Amino acid sequence: MHIYIFNTDIGTFEITNYKHHSYYDLLLNDEKLGEYASAQDAAEDVYSFNTNYIQWDQLEGSATRVPSSLAQWQEVTALREDELPLSNNE
Repeated sequence: MHIYIFNTDIGTFEITNYKHHSYYDLLLNDEKLGEYASAQDAAEDVYSFNTNYIQWDQLEGSATRVPSSLAQWQEVTALREDELPLSNNE
């Protein structure tokens, strides 16, 4: 499982393959914006303001600093579902 995040003034972008191991989801504030063959493809759409999220895409050309590659996103180490602690109800 891979999760990458990039915080912006309008919210947090997340690239993850948590639920679907064959492709990556691009989300902004938990709203799914698209599916990609690779995490890098998703990061490139954020960088090029091509996410189909109007509030973000219209910022193209602004002084907004956007990472040009996935290596500049924050990688989150997440637990696998079977490693999550059990709740008190289980």
